[in-house]
Amino acid sequence: MRSLLIATAALLMAGCGGGGNADLEDPARQDGDLPVIGVRVVDSIGVEIGDSNYVMGAIEDLCYGPDGNIAVLDRARSCVRIYTPRGEFLRRIGCKGSGPGELQDIAFLAISEDGHLYISGEGSEILGIHQYDYFSGEWLGSLSTGSPPTCLEGVDGSDYVRKDLRVDPSSDELRVILTIARYEPGADEPSTVYFEDNFPFDPSNLARVVDLIWEGYDIAADGGGGVYVAPRSTEEAVVTAYQKDGSVSFSITLDLESVPRTEREMEMERLILRSRAAVMDLDQTQLEPDPMKPLVRGLEIDGEGNIWVLRGGPATPTFDVFDGSGRPVCTAVVEGEPEDGSTWRFHMDEHGMLAYAGDPACGFQKVYILESDSF
Repeated sequence: MRSLLIATAALLMAGCGGGGNADLEDPARQDGDLPVIGVRVVDSIGVEIGDSNYVMGAIEDLCYGPDGNIAVLDRARSCVRIYTPRGEFLRRIGCKGSGPGELQDIAFLAISEDGHLYISGEGSEILGIHQYDYFSGEWLGSLSTGSPPTCLEGVDGSDYVRKDLRVDPSSDELRVILTIARYEPGADEPSTVYFEDNFPFDPSNLARVVDLIWEGYDIAADGGGGVYVAPRSTEEAVVTAYQKDGSVSFSITLDLESVPRTEREMEMERLILRSRAAVMDLDQTQLEPDPMKPLVRGLEIDGEGNIWVLRGGPATPTFDVFDGSGRPVCTAVVEGEPEDGSTWRFHMDEHGMLAYAGDPACGFQKVYILESDSF
């Protein structure tokens, strides 16, 4: 992914030469009264050796399409693979190359309600957003954004939400501006800005910059135009719900304690951090991960509009689940205590629940199809 993120890193390095908050009741006070439900793997897609349609090169993102099929962004193959809900391979969207509609380094995927498929990265010799028709696979064009957005979420209609970082050189102190905003197809400017933050650019703390570029915040969306944002922080666990127009609906504050990483987790995070720095042409030798885990490391909305907040501390994936108004409903725990559970990444919507391990214990990646107990 060298070309995908090097522009963002270069932008930041070159710089060297919103709304009300009505917190709900603390859900932790009600934990003793909340049911605990199980989440289990019911099927998987992916093999170590065999049919190339099922050997995953490097899963970087995944989601459901509007028709309920499963879309998997394979960074190593520079394409999106489409599978049926039962895991049968159907087709590819995009291919590796530098011609029109072809892709090189890609990392983030989103599909809007009506089937506009968005990919962030390098393609068609452009760094930015690449748009395809999900149903036909037709390339609809690429939009140069300077440095590619690093989080995408499909929303209602044809729109998508993305996260951008840029440097503001106008003040005496260089600051990094981070925005999370809604865009229409092909638009250069956002239609709605949900969240904006800024902080001093500190070249001595590049680990934070790398983390912010790749993650930093989790974004989710519901079917009614609502957008949800949670920072990946070791100090606060907050989910803010926004209406389509950008106004704040409510905020949820979770009472979670920061948990230190084990030696094994530190080594794994160190490898991930330094591999990300390597593709951005940054010096890897001095980069060290935060010894504490983020309080929240995932955010999803299910088909009923419930909010699933993935805790950052437990090695076994554990969610705090809230209804659409932000009231606590239950705790959900993945069964079987997967060895690589601390690296699982999830996607949920009305079609179901998916996951994959960023650092799979079995040595190769799979797409997990999951289901949960009712609540």
